[in-house]
Amino acid sequence: KKPYHAKRPHRKSRTGCRNCKARKVKCDEARPVCGACAARDEKCLYVAAPKHNPSPSSSSPGQQSASSLALADTAVTHPHPHPQPLFIAGGHDELDMRLLWFYTAATYASFSTGKLKERSVDVILKVNVVKHAFANPFLMNCVLALSAMHINHLGLRNIGVTRQHEIRYRARAFETCRKAVQAADPATYQALLASSLLLCGLATHVFRGEDARPLAVLDWMLLWKGIGSIIEIVQSSMCSGVGPLFYRSGVGPLFSRPKVDLAASARCLPSYLLFMIDSIKPGEPEFPLVQSYYKALQFLGSLYLELNNGFSQLLRLRIVTLITFLPPKFIEAARERRPRALVIVAHYLVFAKLAAKTCWWLDGISEHEIPNIHAFLGPEWHSLLRVPMAALLLANDRDIARLLLDDPTWD
Repeated sequence: KKPYHAKRPHRKSRTGCRNCKARKVKCDEARPVCGACAARDEKCLYVAAPKHNPSPSSSSPGQQSASSLALADTAVTHPHPHPQPLFIAGGHDELDMRLLWFYTAATYASFSTGKLKERSVDVILKVNVVKHAFANPFLMNCVLALSAMHINHLGLRNIGVTRQHEIRYRARAFETCRKAVQAADPATYQALLASSLLLCGLATHVFRGEDARPLAVLDWMLLWKGIGSIIEIVQSSMCSGVGPLFYRSGVGPLFSRPKVDLAASARCLPSYLLFMIDSIKPGEPEFPLVQSYYKALQFLGSLYLELNNGFSQLLRLRIVTLITFLPPKFIEAARERRPRALVIVAHYLVFAKLAAKTCWWLDGISEHEIPNIHAFLGPEWHSLLRVPMAALLLANDRDIARLLLDDPTWD
């Protein structure tokens, strides 16, 4: 006869989702959607946990165990599904909470700079910004709208966010932020600063789909320049004590920028861009703008300088923040569609193409706007747009870097 072996105790999880239980497969119990349901594009529902609070004086340990199993079996036979997520904050619905979850899980990272010693902002983006968002609806609207935009950009269908949802959230974000700026309540100052950063990502919808329009990058640059003005105000107030208070508030590090060595940056610029400005003669309409053009080129040179050191988070940070450094007169010249200013913008957009893979809201801007600048300027400027137009044909970052640095052996 075979020796008798006692059955091992039951170790299977009883908190898996309904679909995994029905298929008799192990559920990873991820919420709001488990891995199996996400892969099968199914609605994921979890069984309600059985309520069981036995009294030690009324039942023995064996009876308590048997009672627990009986209640669990009843829950499986007669499930009471709960919509996900189980926690819904006051004033919000399930879709809001799903979008907030996606922001803290994925969307925040597009504004992150990784673990840079001088600027590690992950906790600020995931915790401090969300804390301010619950207290200030206009910031919450920005967070939810950006998350909806990100979900649709990735083509994720199982989360249940449609294009109509994205449009509605975005319209609400712009409208409530406009009203908050008009109200100018000091109590909302920190939330307004955080929302100004998120709006720069949210505003990139004008480069894609039905919303796309030519040369929208010029208006987008003005929005970014507003961030630069905030940074300059804060830096000028450091001596008065306002600056330190600003940084202790929790969102200040979001607005820090790496310093630029203008002299070293200028030496890295392509000679044809410098010659383009040198060719402006006294008496020409653009001659008063020469110094602004040179300053813009020096900041652009910081990207070439950093690229020589390879691909890094610091390069990405310089690309994203470059517009905040540009002189106001240069921004004005670009918005007036002056040819030399547009040529400089086109070269910046090549670098933006490098950052688009890790910063999703930059994706597609270069492909949309470089051809628009090329078409607007006409044949007499096409030789100066050779590099930006050639970059559109390249998908590999190394090839783009070799093009920018004019070095076919760069690695």
